[in-house]
Amino acid sequence: MFERLNTPEQIFSYKLGAALTMEKDTLAMLGDLQGEARRPELKALLAEHAEETRQQITVLEQCFALLGEEVDDSPCPVTKALAAEAKANLKKTDDSLVDAVILAGALETEYHEQAVYETLLIHARARGAAPVAALLETNLATERDAGAKVKAMAERIATTGVAVPVEGMSGGVKAGLVAGAAAAVGVAAAAASKVAEHRAEDAAAAAGARSLVEHPVETAPVTGVTDPGAVVEPGVSTVGATTTTGAEPFNDDALEERIAESEHRAHP
Repeated sequence: MFERLNTPEQIFSYKLGAALTMEKDTLAMLGDLQGEARRPELKALLAEHAEETRQQITVLEQCFALLGEEVDDSPCPVTKALAAEAKANLKKTDDSLVDAVILAGALETEYHEQAVYETLLIHARARGAAPVAALLETNLATERDAGAKVKAMAERIATTGVAVPVEGMSGGVKAGLVAGAAAAVGVAAAAASKVAEHRAEDAAAAAGARSLVEHPVETAPVTGVTDPGAVVEPGVSTVGATTTTGAEPFNDDALEERIAESEHRAHP
């Protein structure tokens, strides 16, 4: 382990050793998270990356061999902090939501690892260590692929529901969710029925009013008016008689507005 970094080569070797420690810490963390995960697909993803991490550890050891240096396990406090944070968050998270916490921690770790390998590649190329750079490229590609998979799963469960599916829950929790869902469906059905009832009433009122406008009454009572052309029999009073006229179409603007409003409510 370096006491002091005095050359670019020492910086590179130190960071290479820190990357090795990082991958070993990540491997341990993946095992812990796999045991905490609820979804089978998340367990499988963590197991897959654990195997990839073992291969990455081997690659880093090969890098030391190519450089002709002894394997150095420099400290990597970042991954230890990420692992500690994940454990702390899991302790205070409801069992149905732990997968979201696991994915958040995994994604943060993947981005950190990608940055580590990108930095190592800069120094390896500057050092002219092409074979080492080629090996580091494989580890970086692995991290990018793993990060993309973690991100995709995190986005999927965030969209479809963070909580673990019902089939993965205990009987008591499952029964509670089912009962709650049934109650919610009942309330929604009652509300929908009431809305449909009001719309039917509005539609009937609008239809009746529209019929009145489109088919006006052809005869209207006229009090105290006598048709000048009518034949009046002797002794018959014409007071209160009715006359048939060509009635004007119904044209009540206020009623028209009420009809339009009713139709809008009936057919929003």
